Amino acid sequence: MKISLISFTANGFRTEKRLVSILKKKKDEPCPYVMGKYAMQAAAKDHEISFMPVREGELSDWAGERFTDSEALIFVGASGIAVRAISGHVKDKKTDPAVLVVDESAAFVIPLLSGHLGGANELAVYLAEAMSAIPVVTTATDVNGRFAVDMFAKRNGLSIDNMKLAKEISADILAGRPVGFSTEFPLKGRIPEGLFCDRICSHNIRITIHKRKDPEKETQNVLRLIPRCVALGIGCRRGTPAETIRRVAERALKEEGLDIRSVCAVASIDLKSGEPGLCELTRELVIPFLTYTKEELNRVPGEYTESAFVKKTTGVGNVCERAAMAACKEVAAEARLLIKKYAEDGVTTAAALFEPELEWKL
Repeated sequence: MKISLISFTANGFRTEKRLVSILKKKKDEPCPYVMGKYAMQAAAKDHEISFMPVREGELSDWAGERFTDSEALIFVGASGIAVRAISGHVKDKKTDPAVLVVDESAAFVIPLLSGHLGGANELAVYLAEAMSAIPVVTTATDVNGRFAVDMFAKRNGLSIDNMKLAKEISADILAGRPVGFSTEFPLKGRIPEGLFCDRICSHNIRITIHKRKDPEKETQNVLRLIPRCVALGIGCRRGTPAETIRRVAERALKEEGLDIRSVCAVASIDLKSGEPGLCELTRELVIPFLTYTKEELNRVPGEYTESAFVKKTTGVGNVCERAAMAACKEVAAEARLLIKKYAEDGVTTAAALFEPELEWKL
């Protein structure tokens, strides 16, 4: 997670340095930090800090750049400064970074933007606890201690199918109206108040890797939450363009009714590690491209659709099925083949599934 910080006075900069020190101790993955170059960051007597006043327009420009390259922005200063700086850059709660404000004396931590999906509320609580400050969280579900579907989705790595429907479900929860819930995968913990298992309500939540079977006829009041737990194994002729590979993969997924947003990785043999079409496809999908040696693929247990020609060419009788299973087994001990080898236009693809670890985490 990349976090950018900015402050406006010498006192603010001292708080900013304290925040960086706290963030470096955070137990999750290491985070790079960027300290705002447009801040008035010191008094003249502090030789460790350079002094650079903000000129008109520069703060908004800085915020705009950070909206594209950072996952969180922390302003150390007044809330009004932060609001004006980000006002021209706010677009969508799915893509906007978390924005927080910390006052110069570190008494309050205020999440301004992307409280749930962006993680601003969670980060605010963490920083407030570390600094003995007060987190000023104003999100309705948090204030009322109720289930928040977007926070639940974020914590479990689930894609939200319909943000408008997610808002309507939050409104139901806050109003005390029941919401139906069903899932294709087990969850740990107790179901929260307001949700009812396998009950059809005016609004419903379903955890699934499948698309709607008939979008026109099927009820539109089911919010699908999609876990990333499907690995695609892919083989292709050299030079096959990404659009061809994607088209074949999507057709294979469509036959099984699978949503492409459930795909967590593309896998193949190491001979294809630099294949341009496969590399481009994984960049488009923002997922990793995993490759395995022929020895690793041959050690993957199970029965697969073998090809003498592929065996002679690569040393493995089936690349796509074995690669998909190998990718899943990096995450979980158990996996199963969902789609056997599907071949078209010089592309072979297969899909495997592992069971995601889901819990309520409220």
